[in-house]
Amino acid sequence: MCTTLPPVPSAEDVFLAERRRRVVRETVAGLPGRCPELVAALAEDPPPTYRELSERLGMPRGSIGPTRSRCLACLRVLLHAERYP
Repeated sequence: MCTTLPPVPSAEDVFLAERRRRVVRETVAGLPGRCPELVAALAEDPPPTYRELSERLGMPRGSIGPTRSRCLACLRVLLHAERYP
């Protein structure tokens, strides 16, 4: 029986993936206000509930969704600018 081994990423793939992770981490850290903490929490596995976020961040549950949207929109703009200066 012949089994196929999973592909091994090239050194370039490993380097580029690590660079992307570093750029995202640095960009998230540079977001304004509560955004770095909120975005980091949303990336947890599993992500916290809005109730947990509300308690952790000291913000009303009803403002988490809109704040999340603004933070992610800002992150998209900054990452796009990083990629296409």
